[in-house]
Amino acid sequence: MNIPNLIKNKKLVQVTALLVIAVIAVMTISPVRAIVSSLITNIAGQLFEVTDDYPGDNYAGEVEIIEPQVMSLSDALAAFPYDVQLPTNIPSDYTLDEDNVRVYVGDDAGSFANTIEFGWRSTTPGGFGLKITDHDWNAIGEIVAPNSVEEILLDDAHPAVLIRGGWDADNKVWSNDFGIRLRWSMDNLFYELMGADQEQLLEIAMLTLK
Repeated sequence: MNIPNLIKNKKLVQVTALLVIAVIAVMTISPVRAIVSSLITNIAGQLFEVTDDYPGDNYAGEVEIIEPQVMSLSDALAAFPYDVQLPTNIPSDYTLDEDNVRVYVGDDAGSFANTIEFGWRSTTPGGFGLKITDHDWNAIGEIVAPNSVEEILLDDAHPAVLIRGGWDADNKVWSNDFGIRLRWSMDNLFYELMGADQEQLLEIAMLTLK
């Protein structure tokens, strides 16, 4: 399978004509012009707010720290309320850490509830992680920097988004040093692969598809 041929480039700040017209109308009002610094866009069915401004400065609440329950693979799959699809036929130099699966379930999990995280170690530099959750990214949205997100087509039934980098809380900027995330939905769950190699993440994502 030719991975590069499956990639569909898409401009990040691509919004509907209605939204563009609305933004232009608002920007003509000078007192409002200074505070309009972001756009809402939909990429592969997922919502994003695109801005150059570090979002942490606008968050008035306290930071919520929730620790996962760390379980064996069998216990974690039994505790998680959904059946999940793990990638198959992973190359032999990658090993799933079956003793340290992170699970967020129950009342103590708060806003992280119904999330499970897996990690694969590698004999070579690298490795990758997989997060699966029932949180609807079509509705929740994520704040990202311009030109950090593009649409990827895993197959005809599974569009995905590729997110490069993340917010650096210390320097209050978007940094590409935070790796790459690939996110798509399947069976009413959202899957998110995390790593450093785009081609590797695409290949692994396709190994999860039914």
